[in-house]
Amino acid sequence: MKEKIINSIKLLVVLFIFFSIGYVVSFIFTILGFDLENFSFLDSAYADALISIILFLIILFLYFKYFKKDFSEFKLDLNKNIKKCIKLFGIILLVKFGASVMTSILAVILNVDFAQSDNQNMLEDLIKVAPILMLISSVIIAPFVEEGVFRLGFRKVIDKPVLYVLISGLVFGLIHVFPTEHSLILGLLQSIIYVSLGVVLAYIYLKEDNIYFVIIPHALNNLLGIVAALILL
Repeated sequence: MKEKIINSIKLLVVLFIFFSIGYVVSFIFTILGFDLENFSFLDSAYADALISIILFLIILFLYFKYFKKDFSEFKLDLNKNIKKCIKLFGIILLVKFGASVMTSILAVILNVDFAQSDNQNMLEDLIKVAPILMLISSVIIAPFVEEGVFRLGFRKVIDKPVLYVLISGLVFGLIHVFPTEHSLILGLLQSIIYVSLGVVLAYIYLKEDNIYFVIIPHALNNLLGIVAALILL
């Protein structure tokens, strides 16, 4: 019970920092005399990387014993586990494809002109100006941060498996879309793929009980997205 209370406090702290750190960093930049309205995409890329690094360090500090324990177990049969992660990545791609088809069908039924989420558009803009920086941020740092919060952090607090998978998937998916300048219906349609990804990652973590079985497939998914964006530039 004591450990669950501690983990609940940790999760609340992490969520507060996760959702507020952008505003805090912006405030600090303003205090230092930076004109945020004239920030270039390159400036934004550096700011985004700074935020990611800060989050990474905080989450690593709060959940270090779990990261360390899982890594010790993961490396015992490293080759086998890496191969398993690649297979899990294949499952993720299938789920994303199914979610994309579902989204397209719903968009037609609802007569909605589908468009990419604001998050995806911003990411592609940042990739154009700082591809290496975004590669490091999206492929190495982001999976640790997001899996540390939405999979590990939530699991240490939510005991019921079904509730955990649903909450982890929903929160993970919705924060990748909202807030948005698009309509609510379009925003919900855009969130289907992200929610599906969050649900399958939560289920994998629930089943494998090792954070690296979701960090690595998540990293591979982000890597594929970065490569695709670079090819289409």
